Amino acid sequence: MAGAKKEGTVTQNRQERGEKMITLQNVNVTFKHKTSDLAAVKDVSLHIAKGEIFGIVGGSGAGKSTLVRTLNGLQKPTSGKVIVDGEDITQLKANGIREIRKKIGMIFQHFNLISRKTVGKNIELALKIQKYPKDKRDERVKELLVLVGLEDKKDVYPASLSGGQKQRVGIARALATNPKILLCDEATSALDVHTTEEIVDILRDINQKLGITIVFITHELEVAKQLFDKVAVMSDGKIIEVNGAYEIFANPKESITKNLVKSKVIIPIQIIKETKGTILTLIYKGEKSLEPVIADTNKKYDVVLNILHGKIEYIQHKPIGTLVVSIEGKEGPVSEALEYLKANVEEIEIVEGKGSESI
Repeated sequence: MAGAKKEGTVTQNRQERGEKMITLQNVNVTFKHKTSDLAAVKDVSLHIAKGEIFGIVGGSGAGKSTLVRTLNGLQKPTSGKVIVDGEDITQLKANGIREIRKKIGMIFQHFNLISRKTVGKNIELALKIQKYPKDKRDERVKELLVLVGLEDKKDVYPASLSGGQKQRVGIARALATNPKILLCDEATSALDVHTTEEIVDILRDINQKLGITIVFITHELEVAKQLFDKVAVMSDGKIIEVNGAYEIFANPKESITKNLVKSKVIIPIQIIKETKGTILTLIYKGEKSLEPVIADTNKKYDVVLNILHGKIEYIQHKPIGTLVVSIEGKEGPVSEALEYLKANVEEIEIVEGKGSESI
């Protein structure tokens, strides 16, 4: 935890000093077809700080992949500027784009490993393409395998690896030439929950050790909660909201963001039928998540408040709590208790059947 706090402080200091690694200015990407044009990215402006883990989240078709491809010159914007490490890459010729890509590594959803080459040779190929000194390649491959925890897999083939191990090779390959930026395109979508957590831990560790800027696009909100410093929410080609990861989940501003990040608590219909009194969902954030609200309510008022379901999750080391409770008692004390709860939690919803209603 201490190491994580230190990392967060370093990132915050970088942001406060305004050290930008990537700037997008009014970027548009339009694909022209015979019958109509498709606007995949619409007037996007963003700043991404050096050493930051920046996430872009949104549903399928939001434009995330197209946007991230503009960062390494794989997709030229129709208009706007993409400035990487102080250089407007939209103005570069082919040689300039090749040079800028040396600063940018990329990992993909489906690993893209060459099956007929060993793990070591897969990584070495990236070094060869970037003209890394031949006599230093073997040593660099070993360093990278240690970094991703695969030092004993140098001579095995991808078919022998698990999905998580294959993605570790993908990360090592992307880091081969010491890039300043790592782009991750749905890098955990093909992995199970446990393996995703392992990859998230590796990326966080790499960010802390190397100070590398990570841009990660995903539709997986659990990854966003665990990994990102800052989040941009994308929908229909537009960036609709940008904020720190905690603020995005704790205090979303736009309706699309609220629907995207809202905690979905599914209560079995049997519990709803058998529970006496009114069922409530309580959302509470920050330090209030640590206060004994339930116990205090039961002490102060002539009601019975029972916990049916609950969880507290931490985003950027700050808690967000969700509790499903039932409240029983006479109308007067129940009304008083509800007023007390409203004053001490962020949000209350009355659960009615399968739905809920804010109060």
